[in-house]
Amino acid sequence: MTKRVVAIEYMHESNTFTIMRTGMSEFRARYFFVGDDIPANLTGTGTEIGGFIAAADELDWEPLYMVAASAAPSGPVTEKARLEITDDVVRRLKAVEPVDGIFIALHGAMVTETSQDGETQFLCAVREVVGSDIPIAVTLDLHANIFDEMADQVNIVVSYRTYPHIDMNECGVEACKLLDQAMRGVIDPRVAIVRPPMLVGCDDGRTTNDGPMCRLLESAAREMAATGILNVAINAGFAEADVYGAGPNVQVTYDAATTTKSEADVVASRICDEMWGWRDSYDLPVSLADCMADLKSRKTTDKPIIVADYSDNPGSGAYSDCTAVITAMQESGLKNIAVGGLLDPIAAQELAAYGVGAEVTLPIGGKSDANVGGGPLTVTGVVKSVSDGAFTFEGPMFTGVPSTIGTSVCFQVGELAILIISERQQMLDQNIFRAVGIEPSEKSIVVVKSMQHFRGAFAPIAEDIIVTDAGGLSTPDMTKRTYTNIRRPVFPLDQIDL
Repeated sequence: MTKRVVAIEYMHESNTFTIMRTGMSEFRARYFFVGDDIPANLTGTGTEIGGFIAAADELDWEPLYMVAASAAPSGPVTEKARLEITDDVVRRLKAVEPVDGIFIALHGAMVTETSQDGETQFLCAVREVVGSDIPIAVTLDLHANIFDEMADQVNIVVSYRTYPHIDMNECGVEACKLLDQAMRGVIDPRVAIVRPPMLVGCDDGRTTNDGPMCRLLESAAREMAATGILNVAINAGFAEADVYGAGPNVQVTYDAATTTKSEADVVASRICDEMWGWRDSYDLPVSLADCMADLKSRKTTDKPIIVADYSDNPGSGAYSDCTAVITAMQESGLKNIAVGGLLDPIAAQELAAYGVGAEVTLPIGGKSDANVGGGPLTVTGVVKSVSDGAFTFEGPMFTGVPSTIGTSVCFQVGELAILIISERQQMLDQNIFRAVGIEPSEKSIVVVKSMQHFRGAFAPIAEDIIVTDAGGLSTPDMTKRTYTNIRRPVFPLDQIDL
């Protein structure tokens, strides 16, 4: 008999240290689809919902599309936006009951104005409609912060195993196949959650440098070979959120028909112990001074050096308008440089109004918080191009998903081609530069506001990569933040003897 399965996406990673908040305009800026608009826009894409769509066809389900809401990382979700999205989902759920199962793509580090644990807050609303017997499968970002209460609301958890996250579609398919077994009574899945006393760990989950996360994932695969262990999800956590559940965690999906929760807890604890053993292994960015010295020592080749402005990464909720790197590049004497994307909708609109070819002097960037990463920088340049900012991801992340950076310009300031954008967007795809006519492969140096995700699209064209901390909001130095809600004691803020 055909199974009627609901598909939902409600995705946000919330930085509690920013002055910003995330409302409906931020969700619509990335994407906000409802009903049949979901498969119309996300079929064949490298997203979890793309995976659901493919799995639903393979498994002969009747898919019931509710809401797909995704916003770029920023401050906590406003209560107005939370209620609008939740109420829309609840209304649509009630209209299609009864259902056999539910698939939800979540991030795992959402904070709302009324809860440190936005995911469980949402899951409780879903459970109020469908009851406790309908199996729910969720996918999570590898940087999920997880609270114990989630285990009471879901049956299946599958987290990304790559950072950059290039396996979102595959994780969606994997979760759906377990959900199908649960709906057919083949398995009785439950979730166990264990976390080590850590705020950061497993090298932030990086999988491109064959470091700690790769070893942990190998251990997880071995654990999953045991009878009754259906999935072992390893999450590096998100330290930019001051919440009780912040930090690395392990979630084990187990078959309660053959395995006890205690046995699942042991599996999760073994992974946590291994994670603790890797606690001092961390690939930290270099200072801006060291970055510039390195660049000046290099000889130009036919491939660009990629410089990642780590601490101003909008993908972790940073402002994306810090100017310290731009200032350093201006003063360096280096040539043929691209920088993006500098968030400044005021400057973008003003430059667009002047038009292509205009020479303009104006302040750019530094408008969110002048005390972080360099304040507004007054420059003189020429407007090289103006764009509405529409583009489609073509790299290994979000492949095929349409998106926008809003009204945007290429502003040529000396040797710097600066991409100025109106909508926050992590530089994880070359097409973001191309939206204003900048071809990254033709530059000698390409500066991207990103921590790690840029590697998927930019590493293939790079002569080398330098990651720098230029004093933005998302510095890896935890001592520069004041935490009041996290569990204590916790590494690396406290001395812990285990």
